Amino acid sequence: MDWDLSSYFTKFGSPTYKAYRDDLDESLNSLAAKADQLLGKKDNSPQHWETLLIGFEQMLAKFSHFSSYLGCLTAAEANNEAYLKEESAFAFQEAKLAKVSDKIMRGLGGMPEKVFNELLSRPRLEDAGFRLRELRQQAVRRMPRQLEDLAADLGIDGLSAWSRLYFTSMGQLKFHYEDPRDGSREVPMSQLNSLLSSPDRERRIAVYEGACDTFSAHKQTYASALNAISGTRHTLNQRRGIDNFLEPTLRQSRISGTTLDALMAAIESRLPFAREVFRFRTGILGIEDPGYVDLRAPLPVGNGEGPTWEEGVSLVSSAFNTVYPSLGQFFDEMIEKNWIDHTPRDGKRPGGFCTGSLAIRESRIFMTYKDTLNDVLTLAHEAGHAWHSRVLKDQRVLAARYPMTLAESASTFAERVLTEGVLADDSHEASVMLVLLDAEIDHMLSFLLDLPVRFRFERSFYEQRKAGTLSPGDLCQLMKETQRQVFGDALAPGREDPWFWVSKLHFYIDGVEFYNYPYTFGFLLSTAYMKRFRDGEGGALNAYERFLSGSGKMSCEEVVRETLGEDIQDPNFWAALIDEFKKPFAKYQQLLKEVRA
Repeated sequence: MDWDLSSYFTKFGSPTYKAYRDDLDESLNSLAAKADQLLGKKDNSPQHWETLLIGFEQMLAKFSHFSSYLGCLTAAEANNEAYLKEESAFAFQEAKLAKVSDKIMRGLGGMPEKVFNELLSRPRLEDAGFRLRELRQQAVRRMPRQLEDLAADLGIDGLSAWSRLYFTSMGQLKFHYEDPRDGSREVPMSQLNSLLSSPDRERRIAVYEGACDTFSAHKQTYASALNAISGTRHTLNQRRGIDNFLEPTLRQSRISGTTLDALMAAIESRLPFAREVFRFRTGILGIEDPGYVDLRAPLPVGNGEGPTWEEGVSLVSSAFNTVYPSLGQFFDEMIEKNWIDHTPRDGKRPGGFCTGSLAIRESRIFMTYKDTLNDVLTLAHEAGHAWHSRVLKDQRVLAARYPMTLAESASTFAERVLTEGVLADDSHEASVMLVLLDAEIDHMLSFLLDLPVRFRFERSFYEQRKAGTLSPGDLCQLMKETQRQVFGDALAPGREDPWFWVSKLHFYIDGVEFYNYPYTFGFLLSTAYMKRFRDGEGGALNAYERFLSGSGKMSCEEVVRETLGEDIQDPNFWAALIDEFKKPFAKYQQLLKEVRA
């Protein structure tokens, strides 16, 4: 591993580690007993509930610390049996946490309004009101206590187990492909996305075909996992009185259904523009039959070699320090303290993420860096997540939990800072600026075409799943149809990616539902904050940091209204932000002319 995890624990399995794990388990048991006592006596004493909630908050910090550490280990070394065994055992703690949370929801939900308001007014619960109201509201959608406890227990070997199966197997999976330059190769699945960003189309197609052969060989396993995860959610929704399967994701995202509808309506209205950009970009690359495999294709500009890790770090650091010095200093601190695991190697799980501990208030970044500009953007993206957590460092735990919609606003804002910094540096050649602008165009296509495909596919899949399981063939057909709906004739016939439901790990995450549209939400919302900055509005970065600070104690509608004065339930708000990309697209076309002249 590249990263230094010693501030978590000096060693996995050490006496300190075991003592911490045992203390966490004891805290969970103690909180459960105290909650049972209050519920059993129907004790609505604000003082007693205040004490319980403070203990709950302290336990959440411990839990995040242990969970983050274990997540780092299993992602970096997916073949380590000791780590995997501990990860499986930790599922029991996750079940206990779910039970404790359920008890607290019931207690808050059962309080008379007057008593609940008195509880919120207690000084030790200052700034915890928003989260406690959320928990109180969720009490309405709960099964009887015994059933919720059973669901938590069954989740260990059910929902959670299917998710672990996917991630563990993907971390161990390899695939063969015939490289047009290097011949037969075998690589870990964690390198798939980077290889699909190769400027060599023959290589991209060979990589894609090799990965698909492997996916096909394991299709029953992954179809079973996807069906089991979705089927379990449908059953739990039915038992909890939830008719709309989007309700849980709306709650997790802290947005209204009106906001999601507004976002999707704006995207739908601007699909012709997104398709135009895709046609232009693939046309410039000389691709006559554009396909899904070309979505991440970069321009063949420069010597064909991407930035090394050291060069990528330098690029991000320079841009951050130029545009947003506080972010730049923080990024340099992360590099100096070795908070990033980036080396390509066997046994790493695919994807990238930023994790952190609410106990020590530190973050760690996981990624596989393969010397591409997309990897540089990933580095900036994950650094944006880490900065979000740093800004919230002094917020209490119950005010530091933010939804994915706002998390992805912070990460994509950092990407914009990277682009802004490079484009503002006249020392860079036009070709360098073009490559980075091309990467921004690439991201725009991902957020306005690829992510909507994922959302539509998952929504359609959940609709069909109500009637029964879908076979691998059904899933492939649904994916092809969905890609065709979004891309239209911009995608050549037969150039869909039917196996995308296997390769996209987001469909298999058990803790977050519909892990797709929040990326587009965040990408566009970050555009609004960056527009304020580009327009030279005073205090733009200050408003952005107020947005980050408030992300754990307001709904998305509230925090945007508070810091931007905008209504995100209005489709015109989102449509105007999509229209903002006409400017970088025009600059992109102009730079292409200059470089080719």
